[in-house]
Amino acid sequence: MRFHRLDLNLLVILDHLLQGRTVSETARILSLTQPAISNSLARLRTHFEDELFVSVGRRLEPTPFAKSLADPVKTALEEIERIIITRSDFDPATAERDFTIVCSDYVYSAFLTRVIRRLAEVAPNINLLVLLNSEMTSPLLNEGQADFLITPQGLTFPLHPHVPLFSDDFSCIVWSENKEVGDVLTAEAYLNMRHVSVTLGPKNPRHIEQKSLDMLGIDRRIVVFAPTFNAVADTIIGTPYIATVHSRTARLFAERLPLKVLKAPVPIATFTECLQWHRNKDNDAGTLWLKEFLVSCARDF
Repeated sequence: MRFHRLDLNLLVILDHLLQGRTVSETARILSLTQPAISNSLARLRTHFEDELFVSVGRRLEPTPFAKSLADPVKTALEEIERIIITRSDFDPATAERDFTIVCSDYVYSAFLTRVIRRLAEVAPNINLLVLLNSEMTSPLLNEGQADFLITPQGLTFPLHPHVPLFSDDFSCIVWSENKEVGDVLTAEAYLNMRHVSVTLGPKNPRHIEQKSLDMLGIDRRIVVFAPTFNAVADTIIGTPYIATVHSRTARLFAERLPLKVLKAPVPIATFTECLQWHRNKDNDAGTLWLKEFLVSCARDF
């Protein structure tokens, strides 16, 4: 499509380059060749009568004029997307649609697996792509590549709407054959035991459990940092270790694995998981339907 003699598809390429992506990265994301991206950049330079980008080492540095285009171009593309995805109606029984959800492995196991079972009955042609929280979460949401984000309250992103989904607290789990732990766990025993925790990566914030313990001045002896929440349960089986995990998944773990679930002997804050979506998708009937479906599932959770 052309507008004032400019192919609007070129704005998509310009937007990616303005986000600091290289020609090769932009080509890969858009499934184009590098020569095609270079040719598009040449056409943009001709249209705007500006160099737009200059090479600095291996990077493309935007000119002052190109920097002035960054926000207007992004806003224009978001508005175009909002218009395109707007539907007058949405029939989940027949709709064929792909949705991307970003969440933790805890949310996936404890909540989304239940959602998927219901979704298979009422909307059999809807496909879900679920991605784990990472340093890419923010750009995925801000660029509209992710339809939904499920994250703890306080970690939602500004500018985009969100609603509370469900709340949870924390319990302790130990191997069922651990003879050092009875049916009641004391604070003294908890502090003397060796712990398994989770590392969320160097760029991710401490999770709620750790924040609560830090506020209490409790320093645990952590001997293993598992890569995901769900890996913690398998880690403690056959060991004298203990883990403090979300209560909902603690119960799920205990149904499948030889584990004992115990009440945490120290006060750990409860928390609420929130559902967030891009502000420009508020008028999309499919997004609105799935949002209400997720909220409805959470009510029965």
